[in-house]
Amino acid sequence: MKKCNCQICLNILLLMGLFLFPVGAGALEPISEETDALLEEEFKWLKEEAFDVEVVTASKKVQRISEAPATIISITAEEIRAYGWRDLKDIFRALPGIDLSYNVQGELKTQVVMRGVKGNQKILILQDGHRYSPESGEPFLYSHNMPLHIYERIEIIYGPASSLYGADAYAGVINLITKAGGDVDGADVSAGYISTGAYTADLTFGKRIDDDIDVILSGRIYRGEDEDLHEDYKEYDAVNQYQGELGEMANEYPIRNWNLFGKVKYKRFTAGFDWQRELESTAWVSLPERYAYVDDFLWGQEIRHLYVDHKTYESEELNIKTSVILGDYELNPSTNYYIVVKDEAGNLVDGYPGYKFASSSYWKARLQADWEISDKLSLIGGLSYSEVKSFPKTRNLAESFDADGSRLVDYTDFTDPNGYSFGILGYQEPFFGERESENYSAFLQAEYRFSPMIKFDAGLRYDYNSIYEETFNPRAGLILDPVDELTVKILYGTAYIQPANFYRYENFANPFLMHIPNEDIEPEELTNYALDVTWGFAENFSLHTALFYNEMENIIRPMEAPPQADGYPYYNPYRESYPEDPGYVEYNGNRGEIESMGGEITLRHRLDPFATSLSYAYVTGEDEDFDIAGISEHKITLNTSYIGRKWTGGLTLRYYSEVSTDRNNYKYGDAESGGDESYGFDGDIIAYINLIYKITEDLSATLTIDNLFDNEHYGSVPFDGSPVVVPRAPQPLRKIYAGLRYSF
Repeated sequence: MKKCNCQICLNILLLMGLFLFPVGAGALEPISEETDALLEEEFKWLKEEAFDVEVVTASKKVQRISEAPATIISITAEEIRAYGWRDLKDIFRALPGIDLSYNVQGELKTQVVMRGVKGNQKILILQDGHRYSPESGEPFLYSHNMPLHIYERIEIIYGPASSLYGADAYAGVINLITKAGGDVDGADVSAGYISTGAYTADLTFGKRIDDDIDVILSGRIYRGEDEDLHEDYKEYDAVNQYQGELGEMANEYPIRNWNLFGKVKYKRFTAGFDWQRELESTAWVSLPERYAYVDDFLWGQEIRHLYVDHKTYESEELNIKTSVILGDYELNPSTNYYIVVKDEAGNLVDGYPGYKFASSSYWKARLQADWEISDKLSLIGGLSYSEVKSFPKTRNLAESFDADGSRLVDYTDFTDPNGYSFGILGYQEPFFGERESENYSAFLQAEYRFSPMIKFDAGLRYDYNSIYEETFNPRAGLILDPVDELTVKILYGTAYIQPANFYRYENFANPFLMHIPNEDIEPEELTNYALDVTWGFAENFSLHTALFYNEMENIIRPMEAPPQADGYPYYNPYRESYPEDPGYVEYNGNRGEIESMGGEITLRHRLDPFATSLSYAYVTGEDEDFDIAGISEHKITLNTSYIGRKWTGGLTLRYYSEVSTDRNNYKYGDAESGGDESYGFDGDIIAYINLIYKITEDLSATLTIDNLFDNEHYGSVPFDGSPVVVPRAPQPLRKIYAGLRYSF
């Protein structure tokens, strides 16, 4: 690994000085009275950011951030532009308490661990308050697939919110709040080139036509190639040893993505839609000796939503809103795991695709009421009903799935002589088809203000699922304002994960390993305790501190399938020569508990035109008496920005300490697994910089550099570093974006 040498450290200090100290402003450009007025208009005061900015996600209603019963961060469109964040995955590097690994397995792309809670399906993604994550619970994919230019702001909740949002609001919630047409007031187009060999372009049109009609439409394309990690990281040396037909195939990493979005407001109605299409390489952390790093090794998916909101009743005391939402999720039939074939001498000479397919669809009806009973007491409650159809991810298929045909997959070749699929006793299902489920829910939250200094929130949600039956999730929060500009929140909440059919029916097989379905998985559960303190201790400074403790039960994870009655064997057709020995057999089951704990402290400073935040986060925990895999205990993040009349700039410095690994990691784990028993690998410090120059009032140029000093660095991997993936995930090297933006 390249170490952060003295020259790099000097460069970092110079950059910090450039952005942190206002004396640099004079070197950049003089600040006129006109510029001062403009900056004051564009930026809210620090006190407003810490206490008075309005949010909606914590309680499903508008309230000051200091009164919201949650640890919550609000990110503005100005910040998104200043730091050069183009996709949702980019924001995570700037947030405290987050462990992330870019370029992991194709169906995740970016692995996000929030406060020690691992699993991309455990952070609920909303758009305008409606669920964006697949309703059927598949892991959420963070890649070049979630453009940020259409969002007015992004609200991020740390901790569980199942009492409001139900399943999957587990580690946290991210609410992407879109712009209105009037915010655009015309058209906005941008285009740029990425140094890996890709280009991106977006076009947005928005207009408030009159008091009753507001329209916004937007689209983006992102096409080309991602970086060639096999040319830089030794973990991928095997790619350079491909021979025969395999050696003649292109070692490329394609990106073929596009997004569509639209929203129309007409009087009391709001209708919106979005369509996300992602098709990218799924290679990355797969071992190149087992899976071929070629341009046909792809993961593709589409996610679509359509909703209609109606303000059914409005008065000063009572507001009622009804919603109907439809959505679907589908893997592209070209999705595959391209398996390497060796010749007798062990040379990597050929390969073949194992195609995958999955889909789901849902519709939901929802009613929500917000009732201000008095100056002290308010209630918010709601009812919802949803139906979900899910076609679980298939085993490896010899040909791409006919997505327009019947949703059935033939498993007769996995049926043993007694008619049991996979040899599972009593499991006679030679054809896999769609599964259906229903969910009924009701929630109620009360807010009572005892005095100007004391407010209490309490809520409860009831869900009945046709598969998992009843679930209750309470929450409570005591919010204290003992003195001006000091807020203390004492928070309690619970959450749960309904295991998606993705996990219940996941299956694959080879001569050495078979993964079989398990219909008996139980929901994971989480209980959270948190203390949140915000203090505006000086005119231009604020301090935010949060402490947390998470206790998780019924952890869903791959594990060895237990022996069956009378030693009845599982059935793996790839081991027909050994009918009594199916090899290693695993399934997704519930096992053990995980505890995570720690805290974050963030110092914010604003002295226009500069804004800076410096965060330190500590996260630790235990998973079955061992350290939680995939986290670094210490993380420091510096974000600083400058916005002037002509120039805008943003700098992020991210430090993370040693990253823990699983005990079974074959390089860093137990000796019996081949590891060196270090159980961790080095962290690093990475710099990201963005510069914008306003050429005219309507035209600007942008230069963004990720990993400014081109450090080789690593993140954690999925599957705990098993023999099918590399033991640590090589992270992106220097990546440069250059583009233009024009508004008219």
